[in-house]
Amino acid sequence: MPACSPTSLAIIGAGPVGLEAALAALDHGLDPQVYEQGEVGAHPLAWGHVRLFTPWRMCVGRHARAHLEATGWTMPDAEALPTGLELVEHYLEPLAALPELKERLHTFTQVVAIGRHGLRRGEGDADTRRAHPFRLLLRDPGGRESLAHAAALMDLTGVYGQPDWAGTGGIPACEESGLRPEFAYHVEDVLGLDRERYAGRRTVLIGESLFAAVTLAALARLADEAEGTRVLWVTRAAAAGLFPGAEHDPLPARRELRLRARALAAGAHPAIAHLGGAEVEGFAADPDTHSHRVRLEVAGEPREETAGRVVVHVGYGPDEHIRRELDDDEPRFVALGHEPHGREPAVLMEAGYRRVGDAVVRLAGDPGAGAVA
Repeated sequence: MPACSPTSLAIIGAGPVGLEAALAALDHGLDPQVYEQGEVGAHPLAWGHVRLFTPWRMCVGRHARAHLEATGWTMPDAEALPTGLELVEHYLEPLAALPELKERLHTFTQVVAIGRHGLRRGEGDADTRRAHPFRLLLRDPGGRESLAHAAALMDLTGVYGQPDWAGTGGIPACEESGLRPEFAYHVEDVLGLDRERYAGRRTVLIGESLFAAVTLAALARLADEAEGTRVLWVTRAAAAGLFPGAEHDPLPARRELRLRARALAAGAHPAIAHLGGAEVEGFAADPDTHSHRVRLEVAGEPREETAGRVVVHVGYGPDEHIRRELDDDEPRFVALGHEPHGREPAVLMEAGYRRVGDAVVRLAGDPGAGAVA
């Protein structure tokens, strides 16, 4: 069996929560190593033009702040709302450059699979499994593979990297798999870099997530600027059922976005139409017109819509494939951001920091700590 220090901790994901976990681990006497498939803060960079709902004071972790301030770092305006890009440039990159973290951070290192050395899923009781270190299969950008081992493991990759399918029942709609590269499943910069994909065209926007609301609001602004820009917003819920309780949202920016989306669904903009109670059955490409047909079922009746651009924002899910050999209650394993309601990666960082801090305390103080959901 590979030699493995009882304080060793493997962390998958170098986003805000992953780096906070690593620093919390150091502060509690653990030996963390962080593995990131891309660059630091890859997910916030992917939606870098989008402004967060939470101010800086809620975006900075307690352990991270202490380590940064020891180097002379000062937090930006505590009440300002950073963009994803600003979060990376002013917070995550300085964190990654910390001497105590720099050598423990392995970017552009894909975790292909994780398991227990010598054990398959369901083999052995908790004590037996705890005695066998976690085994991580790693792959570098050149395709070379290697192994790492650790006594504890935290999966903090989140869900943004795995968009859900548009099809009814959560499975791909007909032809969706083949057409997926032609659709937008992540938040695009409608008013900036991606403007030409939408200006003067008809977009079918599918889904009722917060990211759908972000894209919808941007498209409404674009429609004011570019003639011929139109949107059909397709949701499973009726207009009256969108974003229930939005008026009571404690975060002003998020409350405003949800209320704006509800107003747009109710007809507040002539270029925006809403179609509720709809399920997506299939897609088809029309190469001659560079458009797509979207086949729907609405109130039991078939319906077809044509789109110059298709955007799917129905939610996101965890990459469960890499941990298929772990038990559901795997000891000394922590996964955060993978809750059933985590289809939308909108869990506040502040809550993530608190939960990951609690998990690190458990791992550091109790070698028998069980799984943390």
